[in-house]
Amino acid sequence: MEFLNDDDINKKSKEYYNKTKDIWRDNFHFEPPFGLINDPNGLSYYKGEYYIFFQWNPYGCEHKNKHWGIVKTKNFKDFSIPKIALTPKEYFDKDGCYSGGSIVKDGNLQVFYTGNVKGEKGERISYQCKGILEENGQLKKLGPVISTLPKGYTAHFRDPYIWENNGYYYMILGIQTEKLKGRCVIYKSNDLDNWKFYGELKTSYEDFGFMWECPSFLKIDNKDIFIFSPQGIKEEEFRYQNIYQSGYLIGNLNYDTLQFKNNNEFKELDMGFDFYAPQVFKDEKGRNILIGWMGLPEKEEFHCSRENGWIFSLTMPRELTLKNGILHQNPIEEMRKIRGDKIVSLKNILIEDLSFNEVKENSYELKLDIERQEASKIKINFMESNEEHTSLIYDFKKEICIIDRNSMINGEKGIRKFKLHSNGNLKINMFVDKSSVEIYFQDGIEVASLKLYPKKNSFNLSLKSEEGKIKINSLSIWEMNEVNYNE
Repeated sequence: MEFLNDDDINKKSKEYYNKTKDIWRDNFHFEPPFGLINDPNGLSYYKGEYYIFFQWNPYGCEHKNKHWGIVKTKNFKDFSIPKIALTPKEYFDKDGCYSGGSIVKDGNLQVFYTGNVKGEKGERISYQCKGILEENGQLKKLGPVISTLPKGYTAHFRDPYIWENNGYYYMILGIQTEKLKGRCVIYKSNDLDNWKFYGELKTSYEDFGFMWECPSFLKIDNKDIFIFSPQGIKEEEFRYQNIYQSGYLIGNLNYDTLQFKNNNEFKELDMGFDFYAPQVFKDEKGRNILIGWMGLPEKEEFHCSRENGWIFSLTMPRELTLKNGILHQNPIEEMRKIRGDKIVSLKNILIEDLSFNEVKENSYELKLDIERQEASKIKINFMESNEEHTSLIYDFKKEICIIDRNSMINGEKGIRKFKLHSNGNLKINMFVDKSSVEIYFQDGIEVASLKLYPKKNSFNLSLKSEEGKIKINSLSIWEMNEVNYNE
């Protein structure tokens, strides 16, 4: 298709923020003003601002015409108006500026991405490309730095992520072997311009899906953490329930042999319905911050916001920490600054049934610490009305958590269930937005993200125990304010 001028798209984006929002437009989750958003890209902290690039089709709600968009913030409360950062129009990226990462070197923000090209016979050609942020704030394309496939792999070769170790730069990419197995490969450079194939990352996962996408690599407390999104994993009762997964391995990488000796099984980062392609970056405070796509490939038909010309969102930023060998995810502290009034505060009470009439809209944070007492289960209904609701159910005896959205009128139905150890003490931190919900369990040991499309009057919140009372150690609810978008 013929693209608009980037300035025309940016003008349209600016005009959007002067319009009345539809009922599913979130208050504090980032969404595109129009079109489709998916993978977060090039996440970085640069010259006092957080740069959030993202996959964006500004022309429709399909996975086509992939541009990079950009939004910036200093505090995660006040954001720049989203603009186009990369447009697919060169010979090396004409069919899509696909995902990638960034790194700051010598005071310059450099980005790397996959240029997607379809050949004359429809075959896929992948270029790994570079760009640099200029003084005027525009990304300048510098062209391909890797133009050929390594031997033994198909053209499914994408999503560069870059980091530095002991004076060298490493680029990890998702790839597919000729035997149709998912893998990651690593390239090495001493200047970010000239890259040499270094080898395949060796893990204990030899047969784990047909493709690995969107790798990230980070270090916390002297442990290497390898994050990736495998495709083609068989569903199990308590895990791998989405069409595709995103998760991690913890261990240590031998930089000489590329052997990754992992200490854990592959662990999913999110147990909800809508989460994929996360990326991690380190900020000026030394925090490892993750942002994911609240969506999944091949699921567009279930998202009702398409009728309003937009689809999907990004998660809230999450800080990653390592405790007792387990990766914890929690909202960054800046999310507290988006809180409005505290509308509920309870401590040290026994209850069986509780409704929160103080909640007037789907824009709040619930923080809950409860003890089982004699109850067998607890059920929290949210986005609730006489017509519909979504349920979070926890079975204290079996230590199983269930999220059930079968009672919602709009959108995809289904349940997700996973094991959650609580020893009778359940902790929940839930963020409910207009169409996005994130639930953090047990101080971030598990997280569940989901997109929901409630009717206008479906905003009630209630809590009920079964077979006895529960003790509320503490329960707080805050209204959540809107974030701001300005020039």
